[in-house]
Amino acid sequence: MNHLHVLLPSKMNVVSAALVLLLSSSMGFGQDICPGADVVVSAEGMSYSPAALIVDVGTTVGWVNYGGYHDVNGMISSITQIPFYNPESFYLSHVDGTEAGVCIGTHTFTIPGVYFYDCSSYGHAGSGMVANVTVVASVSGCMNPLACNYDITATEDDDSCEFAEWGYDCDGNCIIDLDEDGICDTCEEYDMIVIDCACDFFDPATYTVFFINIDEDNCDYIEDCYCECYNDADGDGICDENEEGTIVDELEELSVRVFPNPVTSTLTLALNTQSSMKVFDAVGKLMAETGVVSSWTLHVSDWEKGLYTVTTQTGETHKFIVE
Repeated sequence: MNHLHVLLPSKMNVVSAALVLLLSSSMGFGQDICPGADVVVSAEGMSYSPAALIVDVGTTVGWVNYGGYHDVNGMISSITQIPFYNPESFYLSHVDGTEAGVCIGTHTFTIPGVYFYDCSSYGHAGSGMVANVTVVASVSGCMNPLACNYDITATEDDDSCEFAEWGYDCDGNCIIDLDEDGICDTCEEYDMIVIDCACDFFDPATYTVFFINIDEDNCDYIEDCYCECYNDADGDGICDENEEGTIVDELEELSVRVFPNPVTSTLTLALNTQSSMKVFDAVGKLMAETGVVSSWTLHVSDWEKGLYTVTTQTGETHKFIVE
């Protein structure tokens, strides 16, 4: 048995509670009057209530007359004399209504669509006694929009939902690869490990480059790092400031100056002789170039932070950092 709980702080709420109880029980009364009805429509005065009804395929609708001489005409419009062209025609004959209610009849709707009907008693339809029933086909399927087989047309969930494996999309493509190593990261939780190389502390000629490394087997999220030279003209991995040899001496003879380094906005490159120059980013993309000059000013405030390389026409290179 369903229990209805209503708070009654005032006389007005007493009346409201009575109406709620009346409405909640009226459907049961109508179904008693029209046995077999799943839903009941009331006919009284010059109206059907509800005038617009939505039901599933297979629903049996009953009509109860609570006053007047009414029928249910789903054949031909009593106003236009034109057929309703319903998915199927239906008709329930006139009956005299009583205050207790008299069943006009029932009809089971088995074909989806919109059904129009009216009361064909003289003048009733013209006075507003018209109504309709919308019959909706039941469609079984997955109703979870996050599922791979989500069916937007489904009206009943049939527990058929299928979901992608964690880290993959519904087509089996990896969508989570934080360290971009080609191995899908399928762990739902990770242990965080942070490594601090402190490069500038151990060697002022270097700076720290941070990157993410994922240990997929042990579900470790590692904030890793390595040290990079500010200046390494010959690319041998030994910072120019720490290297003894001819490369640095040659660069000094060329008087190649890049300043300030690191730079945030305006960079100046100066040589003691004229040369063309090009600037490349860390992945080799050409960022800027100039003709034969002895000095060059670059505005790098809108460049991405990172390491850049200057190359002269004779092959000399010099690196700088944009912060």
